[in-house]
Amino acid sequence: MKGTFFNRPLEWNIETQGESWGQGDTVLGSLKVKNHGLENIELGESGVGVAHADIKKIHARTANLKFDVKASFEKNTIAPGECLELHFSLALGPNCPVTDKKASYYLTYGRGLSENQLQLKVEPKILFTKIIGLMDTFHRFKVKEYKSGKQGVEYKLIPPTSREMANLESLALTFSMIEDKLHLAFDFQVKKLDTSSITTKVNKMSINIKKELLPREYSLGTDMINQDQLLKALESVINEVKLKSVF
Repeated sequence: MKGTFFNRPLEWNIETQGESWGQGDTVLGSLKVKNHGLENIELGESGVGVAHADIKKIHARTANLKFDVKASFEKNTIAPGECLELHFSLALGPNCPVTDKKASYYLTYGRGLSENQLQLKVEPKILFTKIIGLMDTFHRFKVKEYKSGKQGVEYKLIPPTSREMANLESLALTFSMIEDKLHLAFDFQVKKLDTSSITTKVNKMSINIKKELLPREYSLGTDMINQDQLLKALESVINEVKLKSVF
């Protein structure tokens, strides 16, 4: 990914290794600045930073940027014709927000570290994506969307249309990592018949179930999931909300 902008007499060029990143990844790249003028230019604190911001505010240039990580040039003055280069390595947090419709991480650069920016596409961990794949393949829950939530990455899932799942309206499944433990929070929206009054009504309610899995229960090694143990965990949760046969 590349970006260029001019704030005469300075020319800025930035380049990253890669086009997208996952939670916990490191953004690697380089930033160059060249002075096309005839005098020394004071740079102050200049370099590159990573900040999470509202997309609309970025476009309107009203975002108040707060850097999660940053890297700055050692020199704060650039001579005529001089070109400075900064190699940066900026680590994203293991539970950092992912890019969604409302907000995103941005790679911002220039004087004050904020004269221009590139949007970073940050995706959920591969582990989360693979578990969602199990939900689709084995239980036919389809992804509607995912977004960053207060507790982690939240997936909105559409339940299957099978008879035993007819009471389910939706599922919000939130993933997060606390140290090396995988936390899953299931929020099922279900319909339940209320026969306590003369007129039978359908009430809506939430069923919340949480699971905590140790590394041996979700992983067999780098990017390899423990499918059998994960399927058992998912099955135990889904069985709690399935409609039970009366026969």
